[in-house]
Amino acid sequence: MQHGFIDPSIDGFNHQQINFCSKIGGYVLDKVDVADIAAIKADAAFLTWVINTRKGYITNGESWTTFGDSLFRGADEGSNAVPPALPSVATMPTLVHPGMRKRFSEIAANCKSSSGYTETIGTDLEIVATDTPFVPGDGKPVVKESLHVGHPFFKYTKGEYEGVQIYKDSGDGLGFVKFDKAINPTYTDNSALPAAGVAVVWQYKFVYLYKDAEVGTASTVIEVVVTGL
Repeated sequence: MQHGFIDPSIDGFNHQQINFCSKIGGYVLDKVDVADIAAIKADAAFLTWVINTRKGYITNGESWTTFGDSLFRGADEGSNAVPPALPSVATMPTLVHPGMRKRFSEIAANCKSSSGYTETIGTDLEIVATDTPFVPGDGKPVVKESLHVGHPFFKYTKGEYEGVQIYKDSGDGLGFVKFDKAINPTYTDNSALPAAGVAVVWQYKFVYLYKDAEVGTASTVIEVVVTGL
């Protein structure tokens, strides 16, 4: 499947940044400015920090959800409850401006217009489009969430898949259970909302469907705070 050279996922794009920064010093490309390379390296370092920090908080949030459930539903065993540790976050690197994709596209264009540039160099730097075969088992849904009239609303890239199987943890102690299927690239959870003013945490995982079977890897756990209207 032909696509632009920039990976559509944040993790994939970050991999491209890191790969580019590690290899660009090995080539002499006369249209590539040293300051631009430094900017891409700063982008890569900051995005790596953002991704790792977000993952740390997501994992930590799952621990706190479990801890809250045990406080609410657990039995009193005669000792104080011990909360999970707070997430350990690395020191934040130098701040950068938004627009990483544009900056990466611009330095890639300068590479390609330089004398001595070849397609082999472009492939090594991961700045050329590739013809990637569709392998159903390689899929991992990347899902964006928001609220629509108080209900969780999701968008994901459907591609050549038939849709997604959705797993949901409603915070009722049952953990993730099969909840619904989505055949369109958007989905709204129209489950009844909690009582007015009451906030609860619902968690979701999405798994691609291909030929009526679940394939690939489940999405990152998505946590949505839902408040009754």
